[in-house]
Amino acid sequence: MNELPYAEISEQIIPDSIDWDDFRVFLEVVRSGSFNRAAARLKMTQPTVSRRLVRLERSIGVRLFDRDRRGPRLTYEGQRIYNEANAAQVALTRAANQASSSANRVEGDCKVFMGDGVASYWMTRFLAPFYNRYPNIELKLFGVHDSSSDKREMFDLSVHYYEPVDADPIAIRMGTMHFVPMASRDYLRVHGIPRSVDDLGRHRLLDLAVYLADMGSWASWSREDDTNAHTVLFTNLSAVLAEAVRHGAGIALLPTYAVLVEDCFVPLEIGVRFQAPIYVSYQRDAAKKWPVRATIDFLRTCVFDRKNMPWFRDTYVHPAEDWYKRLNSLMEQAMSRDAEREGSKGRAREELWEL
Repeated sequence: MNELPYAEISEQIIPDSIDWDDFRVFLEVVRSGSFNRAAARLKMTQPTVSRRLVRLERSIGVRLFDRDRRGPRLTYEGQRIYNEANAAQVALTRAANQASSSANRVEGDCKVFMGDGVASYWMTRFLAPFYNRYPNIELKLFGVHDSSSDKREMFDLSVHYYEPVDADPIAIRMGTMHFVPMASRDYLRVHGIPRSVDDLGRHRLLDLAVYLADMGSWASWSREDDTNAHTVLFTNLSAVLAEAVRHGAGIALLPTYAVLVEDCFVPLEIGVRFQAPIYVSYQRDAAKKWPVRATIDFLRTCVFDRKNMPWFRDTYVHPAEDWYKRLNSLMEQAMSRDAEREGSKGRAREELWEL
């Protein structure tokens, strides 16, 4: 193998020809003093370690080791490269550690508008994990606003069930809410279980104003000649609707995640169901604020994690018993800030040589 003077190495290297993970193998061989010990620590075979080192030598154009019976010994060029590679690894590790702890330095506030139902019954359970991750962010969560004011000026983020028609706001689809009829167990024991839409005429129906405006009220599911089909409660507050159902007032259309809020809620399979997409929208300038960007990421990956939360998937999934276990596991992960931080550090260390 033709050797190059150390000073000429940088001019001869073709970056695309180097597998940077080979430097990790090289460092481990030097530190362990043996190809076999390095292979064991790296969970590789000894021939694989040897091939990786040969490949690295060919890529940079120098011999790194003199090999004899006593084991690998660094050449002069090998020692120089070891010093540089070791310093690079220390610097990258320091940078990764600083990056993994940067969340604690995010400061400021984020003003969020959200419907009162999802704010009260869903968002609140994620506040503790949020503050564990971002202890210096102040969330300003609003569920009611003055319709005469400009909402764009009031809030950094708006969580809603419609896609903005204006060109100005940026909208990200977080998931989908699926609404089905629900009643409390106590109500069903007294009034019986409806088996079809026709049976609704014999039950007390509870309705929400947003359903009438955006998605259709109970009237759209009732037969035109069914004079018994009517609502006994009409409100514009989701929390009032949910509490009325919980206390046995009647049947209402509730999102499927409601079964995780109260175990007394019973979903009814009578062919009535609708869905509403969940969007978070914001002005472009708002996303320049770190607290706003952190909150968007938290909403996407924790609060409305449709990948791991079947109740927010785009296709309907009927509520199941394993939902409780799934949610508890997700909440434990969200609460474990220290474990997440260590995991991030570990992943960062593993990925250092893939940069």
